[in-house]
Amino acid sequence: MMDVGHGASYLQLGPADDDYRICEEDRPFEPTCLQKVAVGALCTILTLYFLPMLSFIPLVLFGGVDMPSPWAPGYNNKTSAVAYVPSTKTPDGKWYWDLPTVTCVVLFLPVGLLSLAYMLKMRLIAQEESRDLMMEEASLG
Repeated sequence: MMDVGHGASYLQLGPADDDYRICEEDRPFEPTCLQKVAVGALCTILTLYFLPMLSFIPLVLFGGVDMPSPWAPGYNNKTSAVAYVPSTKTPDGKWYWDLPTVTCVVLFLPVGLLSLAYMLKMRLIAQEESRDLMMEEASLG
């Protein structure tokens, strides 16, 4: 009979029996100097972009913002208050974009780019798998 209550038995494997192969692909990724500089520049730009926004939040919360009305007299060096009157004239000239062209660009450009990226990814995965298979066959033969 098998003794089930005391845990499962196992076979201790030695280092030569391990299926894990140490190769160049398994080592941790080490970024190049250019990649480090690019990441540093991107972090600096993002910091310079977000810090003013983060400093504005407490200013709004504690009531330090005094924004004048743009329609008030004296705003933007205007001396009198002029009411905004929208134009009632319908444009009659040639429009600067064509509806079929814009529709095709808006619909098919993102779909095309995503499809191209997907096909490129699948091709790279297939090449990597075939290379791994050839390496495995070469090591067996």
